[in-house]
Amino acid sequence: MRFFVPPESIRGTQVYFSPEQSRQIARVLRLERGAAVFVFDNSGWVYTVRLEQVSSRAAWGTIVGREKGQADPPFHITLYQSLVKGERMDWVLQKGTEVGISEFIPIITARTVVRRREKRARWKRILIEATEQCGRSRVPTLQDVQMFPHILQDLPTYDKVFLAHTGEDIPRLREVLREQGGPPKQVALLIGPEGGFTQEEVEAAHGHTATIVHLGPRILRAETAGVIAAAILMHYWGDLA
Repeated sequence: MRFFVPPESIRGTQVYFSPEQSRQIARVLRLERGAAVFVFDNSGWVYTVRLEQVSSRAAWGTIVGREKGQADPPFHITLYQSLVKGERMDWVLQKGTEVGISEFIPIITARTVVRRREKRARWKRILIEATEQCGRSRVPTLQDVQMFPHILQDLPTYDKVFLAHTGEDIPRLREVLREQGGPPKQVALLIGPEGGFTQEEVEAAHGHTATIVHLGPRILRAETAGVIAAAILMHYWGDLA
């Protein structure tokens, strides 16, 4: 079993679990003193921890080994994801983490439908749980929701920027990647809402270094496109399959 703990929960060789984690260890997993669990703290290390005290109120253990995380992505993908309705954003965060996205920036575009306030605490918890499940040692970063015009100035700071769109004259992502070299350090993916980006938004992003691409002949849902695009990048540059 893997647990994420903030760095301040590791004091020397001792690791202290939160009350929620303590309840999970004691009541759900029914682990006992002497059992081993794995812990990570966003440092890139994964620690083997022997439980010294187990109760539903407080659990702690001793670090008995450590190794570098083996499942972290080799390059940084930032997903600028237009807000999607209902629980679909939860899915984007969960599956995007599994694929290897390192940073999520929710955005509001001209066609974004905003029906409720974002659930930042919930989203952060989903990222932590997905990281624990998939074996990564660093939890992806979650930024505040931003308006589309405000992100344009940040695009030139990336090595590569791809905006997913549709159109007869737009090249496929795989065709564009054939012209690329080795994996960059920083990649940005821009994914629009249902109905896509407006032409004005596409042109504005293109003017700020974005390469406009499409992902194939089928129409993808807004919550699916970013995960698929990230998987394509990870596969092309050697991290998946």
